[in-house]
Amino acid sequence: MLKRIVRKVAAAALVLFAFTAGMLVLAVYALISFAAWTIWGVAPPAYTFALAFAVPPLAIGALTGLVIGAQRTSRALRGRRTARAEAQARAGSWEAACRRRDSSLVAWSRYETDVALLIDYPVMTDYSDPVIREVLVAMQGIREAERGSDPARLHLAVDRFEVALRTAENYARRCGQSKLTDQERSKLATARTALNLILDGAASPSEVDGAYRSLRGSLRGIIDLPAPAEAGLEAHARHARMLGTAPVRA
Repeated sequence: MLKRIVRKVAAAALVLFAFTAGMLVLAVYALISFAAWTIWGVAPPAYTFALAFAVPPLAIGALTGLVIGAQRTSRALRGRRTARAEAQARAGSWEAACRRRDSSLVAWSRYETDVALLIDYPVMTDYSDPVIREVLVAMQGIREAERGSDPARLHLAVDRFEVALRTAENYARRCGQSKLTDQERSKLATARTALNLILDGAASPSEVDGAYRSLRGSLRGIIDLPAPAEAGLEAHARHARMLGTAPVRA
């Protein structure tokens, strides 16, 4: 409201100024014309009278138009620069959120690929536990945020996941194998021994096969190996068999 009043007052002042300038120029023109007629007996053409009155307002109007056009152009340029800067900042924030997301997911992936880590902290595969389930819920939140283009939303989703993961890791360290029975802890100790034999690389193929069967049997009913961990374990076993069949050079 106030801006509209200011614009109207400014427009009225500009019109009044243009009219006053025209009248002033017209008065000076009349004096000069009268002096020329008195001294030399020559009167200027009639059309110069109209020009003398019209030129100042037209000049002021043209100048005002140029100023307004320059201001609008400047505002448009500033708007484009601001939009470009905001777009760049948005893209940079999105990339930063993606880097944080990748780093957090890599940290979580250890519990899906490292069998030794799962043996030490079996609770990390207990998705019925509310603390561990919160990690999965937070991960789903990241997936949902990725479908949009709001970096702030993705940052919040990654924040939630990082907190959930830290909480789960601290919880798993505190629990260790304490939630298991003595028999289950004994089976995990057997599984750890078998895993060490597979990873050692010095066992024969038959020993590797035996260790692999022992490992899988010991984990059954205690830890459900995630698919990436199972694939990694099988790859280690194949590699160990290859090493075991390689000829020993004297």
